Amino acid sequence: MSDETNKWPDKIIVGLTGNIATGKSAIMKIAAEQGALTLDADKVVHSIMNNDRALQRAIIEAFGNEVAAEDGHINRSALAKIVFNNPEKLARLEGLIHPTVRQEIHKYISLNDAKVVMIEAIKLLEGTLKDDCQQIWVAHCDRQRQLDRLLICRGMDQETAEMRLNAQSAQEEKVAQADVVIDTGGTMAQTKEQVLAAWHNLLNPPAPEAEPAAPEVEIVTRRARRSDVPGVLLHMHKASGGKVKKSRTDLLMELAERSFFIGQEGSEITTVIGWNIDSGIARVDQLYIHPAGALHTTGAATLESIEKSANEHFCELIIVFPPNDVDPAVRQWLLDAGYVVRHPSALHRVWLRAVEDSQPDDTFIMLKILRDIRIKS
Repeated sequence: MSDETNKWPDKIIVGLTGNIATGKSAIMKIAAEQGALTLDADKVVHSIMNNDRALQRAIIEAFGNEVAAEDGHINRSALAKIVFNNPEKLARLEGLIHPTVRQEIHKYISLNDAKVVMIEAIKLLEGTLKDDCQQIWVAHCDRQRQLDRLLICRGMDQETAEMRLNAQSAQEEKVAQADVVIDTGGTMAQTKEQVLAAWHNLLNPPAPEAEPAAPEVEIVTRRARRSDVPGVLLHMHKASGGKVKKSRTDLLMELAERSFFIGQEGSEITTVIGWNIDSGIARVDQLYIHPAGALHTTGAATLESIEKSANEHFCELIIVFPPNDVDPAVRQWLLDAGYVVRHPSALHRVWLRAVEDSQPDDTFIMLKILRDIRIKS
């Protein structure tokens, strides 16, 4: 957020973005019903391209007379053909348009009395409009739902729809920068419920407290199911700061080889732990816990569920393989849970064999003995 928002000290500016056919219009409609001023940056672009003579001349000068309509306006179809799939020309066009669009949006905000303003822009995060926003909301749904909407609701053919989807950046990149993510993959009622909850939090931010309040939401731990794959992928991406970019196929293949336990606070996944059991030894080789506070809520509960399952399978011990650059808070969390750091040279040969068979690169060993059934001489 920049100093620009000081122009409107009594207003809350929300930026809404998301890829094509992810339900942004539905969110805007709900926000408008709650009294927000809703501004569609794309419509503002169309308006200024139709009415701003100086901008029209600049575009024609930059891209040639072929983009000029007979009445002197811009032939948007011809212009789109020139800039589509040409990043350099698209950037040149955006450089001409975006400053004027931002000025126009500022004018609308200043002239309206609405307390909340929602600005929809598909490239919100790539431009300067995001600097005007106190919160960033991202609309999200799975690719198949996007495709269905383009084919059924917008009447596109399959090839065009696929081309439009492939031309955009990954949804996860936007989700990773969001303050609020609205999952529009369900029913309209479910979407509205999420928007109204976010709206309530927007107008009623929690008061600062000396001590964090105990979570009121229910904490649930369970084994991941195939239906959890999109949520698990999003959480892995967010928890790793965008470093982990697995595909749906990758995760489904992993589910065939190992188990994933997930921890939820309400409906939100905040912990994902990947593990397996072989020859009486449990191995944890994937830890995705986000935000950091979840270590002591869903993180602790999920680790406890894994230990319970390992005991039920009569495991001797649990080996955890944290990455060498693990957050010190995660290391301390494991120490507090009874796990100790061990060098391979200090391991019994059976346990050492288990480590050699399964330790990922760039990790170290922490273990917790559940029952020591080795025969002692």
